[in-house]
Amino acid sequence: MLWAAVAVVVGGLVAACGENGDEPKIAFVRWATAPPDIYLMSADGSGQRRLTREPANDVLPDWSPDGRRIAFVSKRDGNSDVYVMNADGSGQRRLTRNSADDADPAWSPDGRRIAFYSNRDGDFDVYLINADGSGLQNLTPNPADDSEPAWSPDGRRIAFVSKRDGNSEVYVMKADGSERQRLTRDPAEDAFPAWPSRRE
Repeated sequence: MLWAAVAVVVGGLVAACGENGDEPKIAFVRWATAPPDIYLMSADGSGQRRLTREPANDVLPDWSPDGRRIAFVSKRDGNSDVYVMNADGSGQRRLTRNSADDADPAWSPDGRRIAFYSNRDGDFDVYLINADGSGLQNLTPNPADDSEPAWSPDGRRIAFVSKRDGNSEVYVMKADGSERQRLTRDPAEDAFPAWPSRRE
């Protein structure tokens, strides 16, 4: 499940956001002969520059709501952990520290928290962590796999994917992990929930 999400990003999924009030920028993953790295470019494709330079996978970029920071996943310390950096690539720091794999970071609309999923408790669950790395919380303590968190525009709810009823279905819960509710009921696999962006 972890590497399937990475493959989607490398295949062309990007995260776009304004950078400090300037013209919109696009963060993307470039997979060349070396391990994948995160790059930045203008919305017209110009000004491409490399943000990460580690001899390990750096993938899954996600912009903070104010466009000043980018959360991403890196294997530079041996396994997949969540990192944060400034939009220019400076100030790269590790948020999660666990021998398991953490993936798919998603900023809360207020920029104070990051949701992600991890198999640190034996199966994949959705976790929440403060943007400074404190306050780690398991939102979906369940023996089945839970993954792919997506914040509602108002930050009150998180959609996610769970196999707790046998196959991958879309669920929603409050941002504190309470009131989990199944939204889809189909024998097919449902995945990648996405809310519309908040518009002022």
